[in-house]
Parts: sequence; structure tokens; C-alpha cells
Amino acid sequence: MLVLGVVLGGGLVALWLLDTWASRQGGMSPEAGAKLRLEAIRTALTVAAGLGAGATLLVALRRQSISERSQQYIERSQRFAEEDAREQRITALYVAAAEQLGSDKAAVRLAGVYALERLGQDNPKLRQTVVEVFCAYLRMPYRPPVEVLRADGKGSPQDATPDADVPETETEQQRREELQVRLTAQRLIATHLRMSDMSDGSEPVTYWRGAAGERMNLDLVGATLTNFNLSTCHVDRLDLAGTRFHGEADLNGAQFHGEADLNGAQFHGEADLNGARFHGEADLRETQFHGNADLSGALFHRNVYLGEAQFHGDTYLHRAQFHSNTYLSGAQFHSNAYLSGAQFHRNAYLRWVRFHGNAHLDGVRFHGDASADLREVRFHGNADLREVRFHGDAVLTGALFHGDADLRGAQFHGDADLRRAQFDRGLDLAVWATPAAQLPPGWVLRYGTDAKGGLRPAVRVDGGAPPPDDHGRPAGDVDTGSDAA
Repeated sequence: MLVLGVVLGGGLVALWLLDTWASRQGGMSPEAGAKLRLEAIRTALTVAAGLGAGATLLVALRRQSISERSQQYIERSQRFAEEDAREQRITALYVAAAEQLGSDKAAVRLAGVYALERLGQDNPKLRQTVVEVFCAYLRMPYRPPVEVLRADGKGSPQDATPDADVPETETEQQRREELQVRLTAQRLIATHLRMSDMSDGSEPVTYWRGAAGERMNLDLVGATLTNFNLSTCHVDRLDLAGTRFHGEADLNGAQFHGEADLNGAQFHGEADLNGARFHGEADLRETQFHGNADLSGALFHRNVYLGEAQFHGDTYLHRAQFHSNTYLSGAQFHSNAYLSGAQFHRNAYLRWVRFHGNAHLDGVRFHGDASADLREVRFHGNADLREVRFHGDAVLTGALFHGDADLRGAQFHGDADLRRAQFDRGLDLAVWATPAAQLPPGWVLRYGTDAKGGLRPAVRVDGGAPPPDDHGRPAGDVDTGSDAA
């Protein structure tokens, strides 16, 4: 009807206008006037046809637009319905898997662990939730079977001796079954946090990030972990405060991009943190290492706190890099400590540290204007400080060396205070220091300098005449560097 109205109306209007125009043309014969009117009628009909075609096109476009909007509405409704159904299905699967974790049968719990892992792999926005469920499960109270406890370090408070009583068979079997569930949860966590070497620099498809590209956080506060392997894994925030590690704890090459809290953690077996990277602050205060602790080559970008930490086995910190402040005050090394070649780029606080075994600090570097606070440090075994470089202030006031002390080639570029350090056995203080160095009794600085940045060599006097310097100056020409000489 709309198209017909447009055609009739447009044609009549065009015909009236053209007929009026033709009637006003004077001086024409009747035949010419009739011909002109005929042409006007043809033109009017052409205009009407054009208007009709245009109206038809507009109507068709309008119908198409309505149809497209209807189709979009239908598709959007279908999409919303599909998404809602998918969300409901995911929720149902998640609830079912979570309920499986509460089963009293280990096989059912294992199935729940794998079902949750599959949900996380397929749904990035659920990955952090799945990791948190795994962590919560591992935080549940648990005592490992006796064979795990027997493998702990000898100094461990949970160490089970070979002749320890084995619990009743049913209880021990349940612990073994639960151990398999926990090992599976630990392994799946590590699988999706491990950054394996990719030749093109890309991340493996198994590596988990959240929907917004964020890395995973691990909250294992107070958890009981067995043979925990986080090697080469990349984590954002790590919370292991109070965590108990049985067997070997392998964090070799792991990288922690947020804060790492190991406050009060207990390593009952071996701890391997070789080459670990801590991009945020690392809190290891009061941590207990009952087996050997390997932190060689570890890299700490921000402050590291090791105050009151206890190292019962051999400790390896050689070539470790400390780029911010290092707090070791009150730490105890009950066996040998290997810090050879460690690098301290900011202040190092080692006050009241106890080295009960031999201490290997040879080649350690204290860079820039960073100060080294070694007040009241106790070296109960031999102390190897050869070639140590103190570029900032070095304070050893009240330090006690009960074994041999070897400082040959050490350099003190800042203020050095060794006045009240106590050396009970052999001492080799063939060091190089600035004139402001405060040396212990019996040692003085010679006049003259060499190529060591203006430093002077220390020599022993032992109450006799000191040797002449390199320029043949009299024996009395020495610079004591302090009133302690």
C-alpha cells in the first residue's frame, strides 16, 4: 500500500506540474500542444515509476534491517543461553570435582584433582581458583608415612629413626594413599607453573596465566609438602610461611616475581634453591634448614631477610647475588658455610651471626658504598676471608675468631674497625686498607702505596721493630692507622 500510494501520488503531482507548464506555452499549434501534453504524461509516468522503485527499495531495506536485528537478537539470545549453560556446566563440574576431594577414598580424591586440573586448563579465568583449591588441600593437616620421615635430616624434630615404631597397618596405608594424592596435586601445580626452555622465547601451552595474563600466586602457609619440586617455575607471589618440607625441596632456577615469604619454614630434608630468582622481597626469617641448603647462584633483587635462620647442614651461598639490603643478623650455621664469591651490592647485616663450622667467605665482594656489619660475629671454626673486598665501611667490632683466621689479600676501601676483634688462634692479616683502618693490636699499616687504589699493606709488629717499607724508610716509619697499635 505504501508503494502504491507513493506511485499514484507522485505521478499525479508530476502530471499536474507538467500539464500546467505545457498549458502556459503560448504560440503553439493544437498538434504541438497535444504532443507536448503527451510528453508530459510520459514524463509523469516515468517519475511515478522511479518513485515506486525508490519506495520499493526503501521498504526492502527496512525489512532487511528488521530481519537482521531480529536475527542478531536471536543469535545474542542463543549466545547468552549457551554461555549461561556453559557457566552452569562448569559450575556443576567444579562442584562435583571439589566434592570428590572430600571423599574418604584416595582414588576418588585423585579423580577430583585431575578433574579440577582439566577445568583450569580449559578455562583461564578459573586457573587461579584451581591453584588455590590445590593449595588449600595441601594445607590440610597431614603426617607423612614413616618411610618419608626416616629420610628426613638427622637434626629434624620429625626425624624417624630406622627402628621407629610403625603405626598400625591401616593407618599407615591411608597415609601412603593420601601421599599419592598430595604428590599429584604438587606435580600438577608445578606442571602449570614451569617455564621450560622454548627456542622462540614463547611460553609452553601448559604454562598457566589468568584471563588477564597474570601469573599464578601460591599460598601454602603451614602446608606439609613431600619432595616438593618447583624447579624452573615462574610464580608471582609465594607464601611458604611455616611450611614443612619433607624429603628434597627443589626450587632450582625458580623465579618469584612478587614477594616470597618463607618465614618460619621448615626444611626437614635437602633444600635446593640453586639459581633461584627472587624479584620481590624474600622473607626467610627463622627458617629451619635441617639438611643441606643449596642457594648457590641465587639472585635476590630486593631485600632478603634471613635473621634467626637455622642452617643445620652444609650451606651453599657461593656466587649468590644480593642486589638490595641483606639481613642475616642472628642466623646460625651449624655446619660448614660456603659463601665464596657472593656479591653484596647494598648493606649487609651479619651481626651476631654464628658460624659453628668452617666459614668460607673467600672472594666475597661488598660493592659500592655498601657497609658490612659483622659486629659480634662468632667464627667457631676456621674463617677463610681471603681476597674479600670491602668497598664500603667494614665493622668487625667484637667479632670472635676461635679458629684460624685467614684474611690474606683482603681489601678495605672504606673505614675498617677491627680494634676489638678477638683472634684466639692463627691470624694472617696481610690485608690492604686505607689509613683510617682500625687494626687489632700487633698490626700496623706501612707507609707508601701501590697499585691497589691508594691502599696500604698491613704488617705484624709483635712488639719488635717493624720492617722497612718498599722505599727503604727507617723501621720506625709506619702508620699505625689507630691508637690501638
